[in-house]
Parts: sequence; structure tokens; C-alpha cells
Amino acid sequence: MSWQRIKERFRDLVVAVDANAPLMEPWERFRAAAEASADDPPYHLLGLLEALEAERGARPRADLAILDHGCGGGLTLLYLAARGYANVWGVDILASSCARWNRLMREVLGAEEDRFFTYDGVRLPIADASIDVVFSQEVLEHVRPDVLEAYYAEERRVLRRGGLAVHGVPHRLTPFDSHTRTWFLHWVLPRGLWLKALQAMGRDVRTAEAALFLRWPWVHRRLARRAFGSLEDRTAQRMMRLTSFDYYDGPVRLRRLLARIVRAPVIGRPLCAVLTQFVMMDTVSRNVR
Repeated sequence: MSWQRIKERFRDLVVAVDANAPLMEPWERFRAAAEASADDPPYHLLGLLEALEAERGARPRADLAILDHGCGGGLTLLYLAARGYANVWGVDILASSCARWNRLMREVLGAEEDRFFTYDGVRLPIADASIDVVFSQEVLEHVRPDVLEAYYAEERRVLRRGGLAVHGVPHRLTPFDSHTRTWFLHWVLPRGLWLKALQAMGRDVRTAEAALFLRWPWVHRRLARRAFGSLEDRTAQRMMRLTSFDYYDGPVRLRRLLARIVRAPVIGRPLCAVLTQFVMMDTVSRNVR
């Protein structure tokens, strides 16, 4: 089942919940689409799914408490719930999706409390040491500098000792910025000049100015190690199994080329070690603090 089909079923679910229509039928269609992907999971979720499976061990999936730290429209969390990870929690600074999915969690999945929250971007509305796995996907580049350390500190607070923090982080070494669809400008220009260059190119810089803070990858590594006491970089694993390109919005031909290079005999792994420095970073940290 393709990710595109899963998103179509998700849009049907959004329409139903916004229209205050019955939810069971669109939910079952969405759940069936998610379950159909079990043998070939969406590529961008494969690392997260592997981390969840390894962490739960012999426990039922529903026993694993999972927090999406920047859940956006809720698609990833609902996908996980459809795959059996029903103990999901989501927070975001935007309020658009929280009420709709709290209704679904109660009516369809039997939750007794709200699971989706709008928050101030600083203090998570989650109890201490109550989460097994916290994750974010392409969120950290939108976190303001004044609350960046709090972002990590709050994850440590809500994680159980030994729990996992899983992050996918676009960063400044990536030559193509998919948010502004430009090459190299963020490499060579300070942020202020970069924004002016975007404006001179006729780009809408409002989003970049308000909520795009590309950082060097070592900043994330340092903050993650400080917060959790450990960090494993899994970017190379993701690159080595790159085979699906149907939902990329960036330079697909280049991605195909990179996928072939890193799987080449003999030279593939050394080149992969270099190339991983210039693509989105995947990390897993275990909370040992």
C-alpha cells in the first residue's frame, strides 16, 4: 500500500471528523490502508517503526506510550494507532487538529482522556517519566533558538529512564533546503542575508523568517547527548535502504543517484559515510540520565 493511498484515506477521515459525521467507517478504511503497508512500511517511517518494535519487546503494541513532539496534522500518530500503537500522544503549537483527533481517539479508540494538545512550545502537558518513546520528524528546524534547550529538557523529563528519543533533523549541511527550495544559500550566508537573498529572489520569506532555523548537525548531537546521555546516528542505515521516491518533493534524480552510489560494491559504504553528513540526520538517543 503506497503512502499516497494512506494519505488519501487520511483525508477522507479529516473530512468525516470535520463534518461531524460517523467516524468508524472512514477509520476502518484508513486502518486497512495502514495495515496493508505492514510488509512494506513507508520509507520515511521505517526507522521509527523499527525503534518502536525493538523497544516494546514482548509487550503488546498498545502498552507502549508514544509522544509525537510536534505532531502537525496528526497523520503519523494516526498511522501508528492504526498499526496497533494505540497509546499515542501528540503536541503541537498549532491548534487546528487537536480537537478533531481527540474526538476520534475517544469515539473510535476508546481513550478516556485527551491525547492531542496545543502547547506553548516550552512546557509539555505530559506527566514526568510517563513516555516510552518520544519522536519528532522534521520539527527541530522550526524550534526557536530561545526554546531549543527546553525542547530537549522537556523530552528528558517526560521520558522514562531508558526510554528512546527518535529524531529526524534537517540541518544546515544539507545543500538543498526543501522549505525554501534553494541550493547552498543557507550554507554561505548568515541568516539575515539569507532571508534578504530569498526576498530578492521573489520568495515568500515569512515562514523562513518566523519558523525556520537550520542549524549545524553537531548542535543537535551536542544537545541530545547533554539531555539524554547518549546518541546513535542512524542516517547511514536510512540511506542504504533508500528505494522509494514517490513522495519526495525535492530533487528526485539526485536522490536516485545517491541511492545507487551508497549500494555500490566496495566503494558504497565509505561513500555513504561521507554523504550522510549532507542529508537529513536520523538519530536515536536512550535516556540514561
